[in-house]
Amino acid sequence: MKDSARYPFSVSLLHWLLAIALIGNLVIGWLLDDREELLPLHKSVGIAILALALTRLMNRLRVRDRLPPSVNEVDTLANFVEAAVHRLLYVLMIVAPLLGWLKTNAAGHAASFFGLFSLPTLLSRSRELAHWLGQFHMIAAYSLAALIGLHVLGSLVHRLLSGSNILPRILPLPRRTVRRAKHVPR
Repeated sequence: MKDSARYPFSVSLLHWLLAIALIGNLVIGWLLDDREELLPLHKSVGIAILALALTRLMNRLRVRDRLPPSVNEVDTLANFVEAAVHRLLYVLMIVAPLLGWLKTNAAGHAASFFGLFSLPTLLSRSRELAHWLGQFHMIAAYSLAALIGLHVLGSLVHRLLSGSNILPRILPLPRRTVRRAKHVPR
């Protein structure tokens, strides 16, 4: 695989940090019904996701001329689905935490980041609004989980159907070089 086919380190690093935070927070969110004590952690990780997603978007725009081209042919269904999934992932990585922040405010609370600071309160207390924002937050989170699944499935489809391993393109690790053994005459 040529170096030009790899994503810049900053893109790869932010991709995996967000992947870990998103998957972790989705799991925490599903556990909230039975483990309410996880709510402060869920909110804190949500704030981190919002910050990472905005950073990732700005970074992606900054390095857009160094991004490798899609492995899918232009003007194909696969290329369209890939672009749509990526764009929706960005939208939901920002919208889901924003809805959580607004829901928290409407419920009469500040969104705290591990007790270190709180985000500004943008809405006054409203029980009905908190309910609806919570519903929209949940829909966004489930949609995000589905898109993450599609994203992973796309990678698996490339591996299984076309035999191409696209995962190394996004790994934030140095490229492995193949060393050739020197022929030593006997």
